[in-house]
Amino acid sequence: MMKRRIGTVLGLGALLMVTGCSQGGTGIALLDEPATGQLEAPAWEGIDPQSVRFVADHEGVSYYLATPADPELDGGLCLVAGEPGAIACGGPSPDGPPPGSPVLTLDFGTGEAAVFRDGADTSELTDEGWTQVHENLLVRDSHRVS
Repeated sequence: MMKRRIGTVLGLGALLMVTGCSQGGTGIALLDEPATGQLEAPAWEGIDPQSVRFVADHEGVSYYLATPADPELDGGLCLVAGEPGAIACGGPSPDGPPPGSPVLTLDFGTGEAAVFRDGADTSELTDEGWTQVHENLLVRDSHRVS
């Protein structure tokens, strides 16, 4: 009986540790990776320059993920569409987005981009015409928007 209680307590403790860690971060492993080299990215306002990570090029637009420079947005996320120079930043959400929902979106006139946490099921959006250019990034041309 005592072994069962200890096992249950240890199991619950491990579960709390796992859920606690996933709540606190962005849920995007790319941002935890070290920079692969000097990025020749312009000085984007509001972004921590050390956190900028290249995500993908798609149809002439370079996409980057980064973290906000504002300490009040600690744990937040920024998406940059490098060639119209559009930026969207958001703070962390204590509950996170609903499953299958983007963490952050960016509409930059000629297109849209949506950022998802690692492992998110984005099949509904790809069925609607979005293109997955990276595990964490889906894009679509504004001409396809209905």
